[in-house]
Amino acid sequence: MTPFDDFWTAGGYSALHQRRLGERLREFRGSPPTADPFELPSAPQPLGKPRDRLQRLFRARRSTREFSSEPVTARQFGAVLAALADEDGRSYPSAGGLNPLRCYGFLRRVEHGLNGRVVRYDARRHAVQDVGPAPDWLRLREVLAADAEPALVLALVLADQPVLDKYGQRGGRFGLVEAGAAAQSVCLRMAQQRLGGYLLGGAADADVLALLGLRGQPVRLAAVIACGRTFTGR
Repeated sequence: MTPFDDFWTAGGYSALHQRRLGERLREFRGSPPTADPFELPSAPQPLGKPRDRLQRLFRARRSTREFSSEPVTARQFGAVLAALADEDGRSYPSAGGLNPLRCYGFLRRVEHGLNGRVVRYDARRHAVQDVGPAPDWLRLREVLAADAEPALVLALVLADQPVLDKYGQRGGRFGLVEAGAAAQSVCLRMAQQRLGGYLLGGAADADVLALLGLRGQPVRLAAVIACGRTFTGR
């Protein structure tokens, strides 16, 4: 195993890790806030802040774990996935143009012909392909360590061996930067569509990949995003 593989393995999650994290969080007692250790003695110099649509979109993006039972519309579904694509194929940076990131989705309550299925998103054609039936919510909640049932769950997966081959171990960072940029694009589009959601931090890597039909494939689960209509996002 390479050092990057060791890093990924050390941060991997399973059902056992989920239980241990739950115990840790229940027992955790945070320290009171302290002064910023990097604060400097020089006086702060104020900067101007834009008041444009992009700034309002940044302000609208909030993490929420509460979803209504209303479905995500076909238009919203297409708009959220379009955050990962443009006319040239990708809307986020990719080291060396290698594009190791893939997007899959569990469609729970989506006004689309593939609702109730697992899909793969093809950014080049802005289309989804059927992978197979989605698991029931009890199973999905277990592997995601999720609170409430979202209408849509997106999984960002890295097939990053070409990046590692080209850049060595540094390529591992490049893959994570790409996944973070893509996730931010999706979350901002969700806010623009008045959808809520959050990045799930405790998904069980191998179990999620298996449900996506990727068991045994040379891929890594980079990020999982819950998405849905909220009680206020109408």
